[in-house]
Amino acid sequence: MEPVTTINAIFSSIKTATDIAKLIKDSNTSLEEAEIKLKMADLISTLADIKIELSEVQVSQREKEEKILELEKLLIKKDKMNFDGKMYWIEEDKIPYCKVCFEEHLKYHHLEYNNGHWGTNYYCRICNNRYYI
Repeated sequence: MEPVTTINAIFSSIKTATDIAKLIKDSNTSLEEAEIKLKMADLISTLADIKIELSEVQVSQREKEEKILELEKLLIKKDKMNFDGKMYWIEEDKIPYCKVCFEEHLKYHHLEYNNGHWGTNYYCRICNNRYYI
């Protein structure tokens, strides 16, 4: 359920609970005990619905806050990225990052260093790209 829809449902439930409480408060002695018990059961049920809906809003809010923090961390990391013409580097990190993974998928994958018969190079274990230095 969308947060706006949930909040609207909560307000509707609160209005219903308030109306039931007013009806019970304003009732005269002519209301039978069974009617009062029924109205009280409705009130309790409505308040339970409100509690559930509020907990759903809290969970949704918490998830959004966690996502915002995650995105803020990614943005900070992205701002620290420097491109040397072949690979990406982050300040104070001696291992470069894959250009393809970063530019196409915004993923931060360190490259592996390889000094083999093809010469000195870095390669990405994720996308298998090689970067010769």
